[in-house]
Amino acid sequence: MTKQKRTNYRVLSLVSLSLLIAAATYGFAEANTISGASGMGAGYGVKSTYEVSRVSYTLDLEDPGTFTAVEFTLEGEGSAIFVGVSGSAKGEITWADDCENIDTQWTCFFDQSIDVLAADWLHVTSAK
Repeated sequence: MTKQKRTNYRVLSLVSLSLLIAAATYGFAEANTISGASGMGAGYGVKSTYEVSRVSYTLDLEDPGTFTAVEFTLEGEGSAIFVGVSGSAKGEITWADDCENIDTQWTCFFDQSIDVLAADWLHVTSAK
């Protein structure tokens, strides 16, 4: 085997391995679901009796260090829910002012912008 063929096989092997690792990482991130019964253990997470997944925040266009809405998927019955954020699991909660849903996809809006660094916990509940 020539040196050039061995180099091509090595490059092809490295590219294949990289793609395999990237696909596995993407699959893990996509399947990640946050359960209300278990905190994430690192000082942040979701506190809820519902199964909450695919959480994303809408950053404020004028100040990207803050957000104005949170969007998530909610598994289970949740016709009237309240959503809030806090700095800790038992900290003071800033409640969303309005929530809309289509099937299991919820979007909740805050009247004021919320500091990203001060919102470590998402609270989803049926009563305040």
